[in-house]
Parts: sequence; C-alpha cells; structure tokens
Amino acid sequence: MTIDIHEYPRLNRLAEQIEESWLNQLADEAESEGTEGSVSLEEMVALLRSRHS
Repeated sequence: MTIDIHEYPRLNRLAEQIEESWLNQLADEAESEGTEGSVSLEEMVALLRSRHS
C-alpha cells in the first residue's frame, strides 16, 4: 500500500486526534474509578509514545 505524499500529513493529524481522543477517554474512565494505581495523562502519553518509538 502506498500513500500519496500530500495525504500523509492529513492522515498523521487524524491519527494524533484519534490517539488524543482515546487517551482522554481512558483518563475519564480512570478518574471515575478513583486514583489508586493510576497514572497521569502525561505519564500515559509518554509510555505510549515510548512503545511506538
């Protein structure tokens, strides 16, 4: 599968928006369950990004 070079930035932004939405949903769920054993949104983002690198 090939992606047009001009389409790549749009797809990249879309992927980032989806990831942010998913992380926000996880944070909301964690907040409603309490804070014991949870991590901050920033820690979660850093962990996920380290796994993608």
